[in-house]
Amino acid sequence: MARHSDAARRALMDAAEELYGRYGIDQVSSRRIAEHAGNANHSAVAYHFGDRDGLIGAMLDRYTEQSEPMRAGMLAALGPEPTLVELLRCLIVPAVRSLADRPAPSWRARFVNQVRTTPSAAALLERPIGGRAATDTIMAATRERLRSIDQRVLDGRGWILTRMVFEVCAAYEAEVAAGEREPDWAALGCFLTDAAAGMLAAPVTVSGGFAPDPSFLRI
Repeated sequence: MARHSDAARRALMDAAEELYGRYGIDQVSSRRIAEHAGNANHSAVAYHFGDRDGLIGAMLDRYTEQSEPMRAGMLAALGPEPTLVELLRCLIVPAVRSLADRPAPSWRARFVNQVRTTPSAAALLERPIGGRAATDTIMAATRERLRSIDQRVLDGRGWILTRMVFEVCAAYEAEVAAGEREPDWAALGCFLTDAAAGMLAAPVTVSGGFAPDPSFLRI
């Protein structure tokens, strides 16, 4: 029974990932997700996840659970004084590489980007998540490397980089799915790492001014 329940949950999450990624968060009902998953119980989402936010939260947790072990392994392999690029590689590459393991066509990057851009769901990206010890360590070390940069400036750059990572991955995934690009997620992860390091460590020529809502890379 437990294995059947786990299979039903996975099927619902896979169905929701495609439908949310394709049509948007607010345009897809829980009933439609159940039908797409082949579940005859139209209340299956409520039964297994409580509500829509519970479903989305479980889907985001699944993403984290797949990337965090790789992140922990990369962190453990670093020397005692890792560079900013090395820290960001540990943060970004596992999140991007985990997208490569999805069966084609993948919808995960587009789903996560839909969550980020949907006001009724975006707050779920900021909720506390357990089992992120490696991520928390990397984030703290990254902030320490950048302690000379004003926090308001760092928050603004983090806001830009968050948009960059989510939107680039979603666009790349769409091109791969359409057959317009041969997938090389590892190369994309390295490219984004270099771009992130350059953005975060860039010199500050004008202090103050632009100050978006505080947000740092959260993948």
